[in-house]
Amino acid sequence: MFDISIWIEELAKKIKTEFKDNLFFIGYQGSFRRGEATDDSDIDIVVILNKLSIEELAKYKKIINTMPKSEKACGFICGKQELQNWSKYELFQLYNDTKSVYGDIHQLIPQIIQNDAVIAAKIGAENIYHFACHNFLYSNDRKQALKCLYKNIVFVVKAKYFAQNGEYILTKKEMCTRLCGMEKEILDIAVKPDIIDGFSPEQIEESYALVIDFCSGIINNTANKFD
Repeated sequence: MFDISIWIEELAKKIKTEFKDNLFFIGYQGSFRRGEATDDSDIDIVVILNKLSIEELAKYKKIINTMPKSEKACGFICGKQELQNWSKYELFQLYNDTKSVYGDIHQLIPQIIQNDAVIAAKIGAENIYHFACHNFLYSNDRKQALKCLYKNIVFVVKAKYFAQNGEYILTKKEMCTRLCGMEKEILDIAVKPDIIDGFSPEQIEESYALVIDFCSGIINNTANKFD
């Protein structure tokens, strides 16, 4: 495992040199930010420019290509004005999960409140419900598709917890100590997704059912609150 702090410091230096006064923010999120990275983890970079154009994107791409492990780089980049006008519920994860390297992203994003988390959880659940049903029916590799579903459903679990408790829990390990029932079952698999490789056909079906039932409960929560 390489040192993410050294890698991101080198990247930030190159970005600052290239973009100068057009740069507003650099940060990173995802498994490296949470201390949960594995050898297969992507590096999720967040970059906000005062003004973004295709020319700036091309410059940024060149910078990324000079970095070691550039094939693992991914993430979010946008212009300052676009971020200020972004749908607030979609910023739930960005607001809470991003570690600053340069600048302060919270200057652009109003504080995320519990109602924002309710909307984030519902829309996330709708998307995952759809993909779970689609993958169960049509995927040629149900196990790999299931791993992807469990990776993404964690964000819905976090949003639901925040909506209920007003507290954002950063890591999956810490979330596991706070949850019970269906959410705990989901997190137990999400923490160690490779166990899915050894699942029997019956366990695969049960795991899809768990995802669909959890998402269904959120989608059908017509009162827009989680009791």
